[in-house]
Amino acid sequence: MIYAIFAIDKDNLFGKKNSLPWHYPEDLKYFKEKTLCKNCIMGEATFKSILEMNGHPLPKRTSIIATLTDYTYEGVKVIHDVVKFINDNRELDDYYIIGGKGIIELTYKLCDVIYLTYIDESHDGDIYLNLDLSGFKLEEEVQKGVLYFRKYVKK
Repeated sequence: MIYAIFAIDKDNLFGKKNSLPWHYPEDLKYFKEKTLCKNCIMGEATFKSILEMNGHPLPKRTSIIATLTDYTYEGVKVIHDVVKFINDNRELDDYYIIGGKGIIELTYKLCDVIYLTYIDESHDGDIYLNLDLSGFKLEEEVQKGVLYFRKYVKK
């Protein structure tokens, strides 16, 4: 199955200078619970921001970098056509699309499930998502303060 997992605020803000514009420990915990021991597909810039923040790839996950460049990193799978990769591999394993903006906008309609953390606050940033989720049904929502953990399933 193909999953996407990401957060947006009430203004559809997604990021700030290739990083998160907020820090909510509950959301980081949720992300970790969903993606631990899973295959995580991300763009090159997202991968580099994780390296910058952590000093290493996400632990206990398989990182798959979707890029149009010749970027490589030891122990990481690099793909050049994310849509083809998803279509060729969706029956073989579970994949979590974690960002960035371009990868999510290119692939979210291919997803079986979208885990969306909606943050009912405004933040400062420069990267916005404008997704049409009409092809998905809200199946579950759990509120924790200003965070709404939503699970959308493809109709």
